Amino acid sequence: MQKLIIDVSEHQKYIDWEKVKPKIDGAIIRCGYGDDEKSQDDKYWEYNVKECERLGIPYGVYLYSYADSDAHAKSEVAHALRLLKDHNPSYPVYIDFEEWGSC
Repeated sequence: MQKLIIDVSEHQKYIDWEKVKPKIDGAIIRCGYGDDEKSQDDKYWEYNVKECERLGIPYGVYLYSYADSDAHAKSEVAHALRLLKDHNPSYPVYIDFEEWGSC
């Protein structure tokens, strides 16, 4: 069985989730990037996660990683955990390693 899961972040700006819902099976939402600092939270995280929860759209979460040491990796995990507080994603939580030299 194939499913259509979309990857969203602040780069898509405001998504009309009511229009999107009938066309997808779920979403993977970026919660942030880098260290556990509010300035690195995805600007649309709260909106996207609340809309998926409100509409019953299954979602998972990812954090874009820049970790180049154990200390940075631990800070990034703390970042994701802070933003996941009071949320219960249906799909996994991912750490997205794309930068050369990441852990």
